[in-house]
Amino acid sequence: MSALPRRSVLAGLALGLATAVTAVGVVTVSATTAQASSALTGDQRRRADQLISIFENSTTVIQYGYAENIHDGRGVTAGRAGFTTNDGDAAKVIQAYTDQVPGNPLARFLPELNRLAAAASGDTSGLPEADYIAAWKQAAQDPAFRQVQDDQVDARYFNPAMQDADQLGLQTALARAELYDASIQHGNGSEYDALPALISRTTAKAGSPAQAGEQQWLNTFFDVRVDDLTNPANSATAAEWRGSVDRVEALRRIAATGNYQLDGPFTVTAFGSSYTIQ
Repeated sequence: MSALPRRSVLAGLALGLATAVTAVGVVTVSATTAQASSALTGDQRRRADQLISIFENSTTVIQYGYAENIHDGRGVTAGRAGFTTNDGDAAKVIQAYTDQVPGNPLARFLPELNRLAAAASGDTSGLPEADYIAAWKQAAQDPAFRQVQDDQVDARYFNPAMQDADQLGLQTALARAELYDASIQHGNGSEYDALPALISRTTAKAGSPAQAGEQQWLNTFFDVRVDDLTNPANSATAAEWRGSVDRVEALRRIAATGNYQLDGPFTVTAFGSSYTIQ
């Protein structure tokens, strides 16, 4: 997981669409074969994925081949959702890929990735880093690896966020997209900074969406998330997260236009750049 658009730090779509790939990304967006929740239409899910891609990589095009050490203490950040080497994220993706395609370019890194995950270490010298990044970019040319990334995003980020949205009774695509984005950036575990804790703090302040009204609840969630990004419990992410607040404010700006259903086309501004989503 990552926070800033990674191109600005140092410099998915779930509908079964065909893809064309370059060495660093996808020319046409792609994703898994089925929606995890009927609450988002196919177009709404695509737009949510494109918003997250803007926040992650400063482009509406899903970047399966992205890989870089952004020096946030998490090792190498890679792929469409910022799978990191220090916490088992990348190891799970590569293991799933290796189960399907033994002998792939990334398989040889699994022992070291598992060691790094067990130690929660951001050290990449044992991979070594440059070889790992090159192998990730090579593997991203394989449709099977792109599909694995899509599947991992659904299982680990999208589906849990939609389950939370269902429990809250959220009806708008924008509110669901915000939970999905928070799941990607914050995770959905039991930590203070994770999505379930953000939801709990929001409801404690505003009441449930049914009590407060969904738009007011969402605005309070924006506030709670901004506060968490500004003052995270995990000090290792503090600098990066404080610089990522505009990822939340970009969605608040969409809310201010009244486009709660993510009807296209619309323009979103994030980190000083504007993007059009169809």
